[in-house]
Amino acid sequence: MPDSFTGLSVSQHIIYEDNYLLAIDKPPGLSAEGSLGLAAFVKSYLSEAYPWKKQLIAGVVHRLDRPVGGLIIFAKTKMALKSLNDQFAKRSIDKKYLAVCENSPPEQQGILKHWLVKDQAARISRVVAENTNGAKPAHLRYEVLQTAGEHALVAIELLTGRYHQIRVQLAAAGCPIAGDGRYGGTPDPHYPAGIYLHSHSLAFHHPKSGERMNLHSLPPPTGRWSLFKLPL
Repeated sequence: MPDSFTGLSVSQHIIYEDNYLLAIDKPPGLSAEGSLGLAAFVKSYLSEAYPWKKQLIAGVVHRLDRPVGGLIIFAKTKMALKSLNDQFAKRSIDKKYLAVCENSPPEQQGILKHWLVKDQAARISRVVAENTNGAKPAHLRYEVLQTAGEHALVAIELLTGRYHQIRVQLAAAGCPIAGDGRYGGTPDPHYPAGIYLHSHSLAFHHPKSGERMNLHSLPPPTGRWSLFKLPL
């Protein structure tokens, strides 16, 4: 498999790399996993860049939906993968996103709380009543950073981790993510591969040193992202 996707090499998308971690700026439209997903390209990159290090892995620490771009981390060793998985399980990793919403949320900042059920057949999440069978709580914190006409640039911090959580909760609040036709947003022909949701930052403890890491990625200045002043 060639070390490339969307016309660029994996190395050109690297935000941070050391002996244990590889942080990639994932382009929208690319799956995180699968034979044609980012993990396969990372595995190819590692084997070509470090042919003498047969023990390296492309460990998937977390996932981003196919249409979502931005920061995603891979573990290069089994030790690093276990450490990062443990941190995710304990919710000690802070995940923040940027989104362009159609309409603004109800307040300048706040916390959205819903109960969600995953619809396996339709591959979506639905907002349901608390007593619905299989319902799980979903909480996120948001802040409106900028507005431009009927669009708002919103910062989001996940407080729980549910399937399509940000997308369905913002839609339920009356401000669907631009481009996200699955959840009520208007598809954008100028951004056909993705939606306007970007994995902006991750803060976690380095699996070897214990140092608190804080990595960032900014969305491309194209489409509706260009309505706003970036970087922040």
